[in-house]
Amino acid sequence: MKKASLKDIAESLGVSKALVSLVLNGKGDERGINRQTQEKVKLKAKELNYIPNQYARGLRIGRTNTIGVIVPDISNIFYGKLCKAIEQEAYLRGYNLIISNTYEDAQKEKKLISDLINRNIDGLILASSFDDKNEIDNLRQNDFPLVLVDRTFENFEVDSISVSNREGAAKAIEFLYSKGVKKPVCFTISPVYVSSISERIQGYLGALKDQQDAKLFQIPHNNIEEGVANALAELKHQDYDGIFCVNNNIAKAILRELSVGQDSLQNIRIISFDDIEVFDIANPKISSISQPIETMGKKAVTLLIDRFDNPEEHKIQHLVLETVLIER
Repeated sequence: MKKASLKDIAESLGVSKALVSLVLNGKGDERGINRQTQEKVKLKAKELNYIPNQYARGLRIGRTNTIGVIVPDISNIFYGKLCKAIEQEAYLRGYNLIISNTYEDAQKEKKLISDLINRNIDGLILASSFDDKNEIDNLRQNDFPLVLVDRTFENFEVDSISVSNREGAAKAIEFLYSKGVKKPVCFTISPVYVSSISERIQGYLGALKDQQDAKLFQIPHNNIEEGVANALAELKHQDYDGIFCVNNNIAKAILRELSVGQDSLQNIRIISFDDIEVFDIANPKISSISQPIETMGKKAVTLLIDRFDNPEEHKIQHLVLETVLIER
C-alpha cells in the first residue's frame, strides 16, 4: 500500500503542499491560516494515515539560519571554490554553512542528508552522487528547501544551477580541431552517470568530425593518477593527437605524469573542462573551459533563501550558465 504524502493530503483538500506542510509543522497560526482549514488538514492527515518520514522530521518550527552543503569532494578545486562562493553569499545574507563530502559514495550521501536535516538545517545545496532522482524525491515531496548545483536530474521539479556542459565540451573539441588536432580523445572520470560528466561526454562525441575516431578513457575517481598513467601509456601507441579532460583533476594528473618523465605528449594538445591557476604556468600549455563558479554559488544561495522567504510564491528555476573558452 502506497504511503500517503503531503501531496496526497493537499490534492484531496484542494490546497497547496506548502500549506499542508505549514499546518502539520505547527506554523498555521504564524502564517495566518484559518483554524478551520488547519483542522481539515489535520483530520485528512489522520484519515490517510500520514506518517512523516526521516526527511519530513526536518521540517521545523522556526529557523536556525543554517544551510547544509553537500559536495563530492571539497579538495577538488572546483568544489572548493564553489563552497567558498556559497559561504560568502550565505554569510552576507545572515546564514551559516555545514559542509560535507560524499567522495562519490551514495550511501554516505543518503546518511549525510538525513543527519543534516535532523540537525535542523533550513535548506540544502547539493551536488549529488546519486544515479537516480528518486533517492531525493522525498525532499521534494515534503517541500524541503533544496537547490541542486552542478549536477542535476531531468524532469525533476527542484531548483537547479548548472552550466552548458554539452556546449562547453563541443567548444573544447572545436578548439582542438582549430589548432590542427586530427583525432581528439576524451579522458573522462567515474561516475559517468552524473549529469555534468555524461553531458560533457555527449558534447565530445557530438563534436567529432568522424564518429569512428571516438575514444574514451574512463578514469576511476578514487585512483586518478594510476588511471591517467595507464591511459597515457596506451595512448602512446595510438595516433590520437589531442586530449579533452572532463575535469581539472584529470588534467592535473597528466601534469604530474609529465613531471616524472612521461614523454608521450610532446605533440599532443590538451584542453580541460574547469580552469585552475596552475594552467597559467603549466608546460605543456593547457587551455580550458571556464565555469562561472562564483555566480553559481551566489545564485544557489539566492534561490534557496527565496524559497525560505516566499514558499507560496517561489517558482522553480533551472538555471544553465554559459562557459568561457580560455586559450593558452
